[in-house]
Amino acid sequence: MALNSPFHDIYLSMPIEATLLPEIHGLSYWGRTVHEILHEVNPRLMRWLAENQKLQAFVEQKQAHLQLEALKLEREWRGLHPLSIVAGYQARVCWLRHCKLVAREMLIDEITKSLISSSTAP
Repeated sequence: MALNSPFHDIYLSMPIEATLLPEIHGLSYWGRTVHEILHEVNPRLMRWLAENQKLQAFVEQKQAHLQLEALKLEREWRGLHPLSIVAGYQARVCWLRHCKLVAREMLIDEITKSLISSSTAP
């Protein structure tokens, strides 16, 4: 998680037990991120999904969508910010890392806004 992320402090202050929750084992980065953000910004929706046995499917659906969106954003960013052909290894690593961080921050903001505005029941 980037230092300028609004969830940086939340992530650091989370008890270690929260990262050991059985429902997030086996999930990718995006699945865990959706779970953590949902828990923080809309616990009523999370509780409703869990009570109706829909939480796992919801997180997995969001995870699949975000993985595809992250790839699209990274590809778009690389196209808009080309790297010099003579760039060294360190510059290439920094460029790729920055690309991933930009995509992650954009998607985290998007998912946060969508989960805040989600209603608790359909």
